[in-house]
Amino acid sequence: MNARRVDPGEYFDARWHSLVRAAVDLGVPDEEAPAVVQRVLDGNRRSIRRAEDPDPLVLDALHDAVLGATPREDTRRRLGVGALLAVVAAIALIVAVTRPEQPLPDRLRGDQVPSLFGYDGADAEDFLESRGFDVTVEGARDCEVLGRVVASDPAPGTAYHRGDPITVYTSLPASLTCLTDYQDRATAWQLLDFANGRGGPPPFADRVFVFAGDATPVVLDRRDAERPEAWAGTGVLSGLARASDQVAMVTEHPLRYAIPAIRIARTDEGLGSCGVPDPSVAGTADAFSVLVRSPDRTGCPVRLDVYREGDSIVALAYYPAS
Repeated sequence: MNARRVDPGEYFDARWHSLVRAAVDLGVPDEEAPAVVQRVLDGNRRSIRRAEDPDPLVLDALHDAVLGATPREDTRRRLGVGALLAVVAAIALIVAVTRPEQPLPDRLRGDQVPSLFGYDGADAEDFLESRGFDVTVEGARDCEVLGRVVASDPAPGTAYHRGDPITVYTSLPASLTCLTDYQDRATAWQLLDFANGRGGPPPFADRVFVFAGDATPVVLDRRDAERPEAWAGTGVLSGLARASDQVAMVTEHPLRYAIPAIRIARTDEGLGSCGVPDPSVAGTADAFSVLVRSPDRTGCPVRLDVYREGDSIVALAYYPAS
C-alpha cells in the first residue's frame, strides 16, 4: 500500500482471495471461510481506512477471530502473520455450471475449464490456447510467487466452447514483506514444475540423497538428478505430479470444484496425526517442508522435506498422501 488513505472496498477486492485462503489454512472449512473473512473485514473497516498497510492488522484480526473462538492445535497457534499467507498459489475456486450434463465426480471433462494449479502465466496461456480459449493474462495483487496463476475467470469446472474468452490472473506480490518464505516457495514451485514437465530442474548439489518412505535412500549425482527419468524408482516426481492433477467436486447443486494448494512449513513443525520423523541429513541446517494439500483438504497431504546447502538441494524426503 502506498502512503494514502486506503479505500476499504479496493482493499477487499485486492486481498479477498488471499484472506480466504489464510482462513482455510487456519482450519476454517472451505465453505465457511468467505463468511468469516467478511465478518473480519466488516469489523475492521475503520482501521483499514486509517492504515497505510492494512495487511498486518487484518491478518491479526483474522487469526484472533478463528483461533480465539475455536482453539486449534498448538502448532497452529504458533503460526505467525507471514505463515498465514503461505498457502497454495492456486485458489479453491467455486463455479456453477448451467449445462445439463453431469461430469464424473472429481474429474473435469474436456469441455470444462481445466485446473491451473502450479502453472505460471506463460504456461497457462499456452495450455489454454491449445484448448481453444481466447486468453487474457492480467496481474493481480496477491501474496504468491511472482507470475504464478492465482485465479481464472471463468473458474475451473465451467463449461465452455472453443473460442470462449478466459482471463488468467497471475500474482503480483503485495509488498516486500508479503511472503516471509518467498525463496522457499519459489524452490517448491520449481520442484513442482520439474515434476510436471513444465520446467527444468532446481539447483541440485553434486550428490542428492532421496528418502522415500521406508525404502533404502537413493543417492543421485547431479547429472542424474537433473533427468526426470532417473527419479522413476523413488516415486517423488510421479507423486508430486499426481497430487497436482487432483480436483474435487465440492457440491453437485450448484456444481463446485476445488483444486490443490501448497503450504510451506518448518520441517520440525508438528502436523498432528500427519507428523513424520525427520530423516538424518548430516551437516544440513537449511530445510523446509512442502505440503501439497488435496482439494477436499482431507487426509494427510503429500509432504516433501527439502534440505539445502547454500542454494543447492542436497536431500529430499518424500512422504505420500494418506
